[in-house]
Amino acid sequence: MLALALLMAAATPPAFNYCISCHSVDPAETGLPAPNLHGVIGRRAGSRPDFDYTPEMRAKGEQGLIWTRETLKSFLANPQGMVPGTAMQRLPPGAPVDEVADWLAAQATK
Repeated sequence: MLALALLMAAATPPAFNYCISCHSVDPAETGLPAPNLHGVIGRRAGSRPDFDYTPEMRAKGEQGLIWTRETLKSFLANPQGMVPGTAMQRLPPGAPVDEVADWLAAQATK
């Protein structure tokens, strides 16, 4: 498992370093402090059965929020502005929001 984690870390872009302390893209990894991002593009917000989302995030998903490249960019730029009450913290100023969203979107095609 450690070898797989190291391989996954090597395969992620430096921009994902902002995310990796809470999230993973390894489909087998669970028990994280934040939802697993494997297959996030096209997923309804707050819908992974193995993660305990805030009520606000679940409600946004039930209202129709689907993760796309654009919705991820908006969310990463201002999580509380898009989903007030979310547990997601705002990334530091200058964080490569577009690069993270673009990379996650590219993973959907693999």
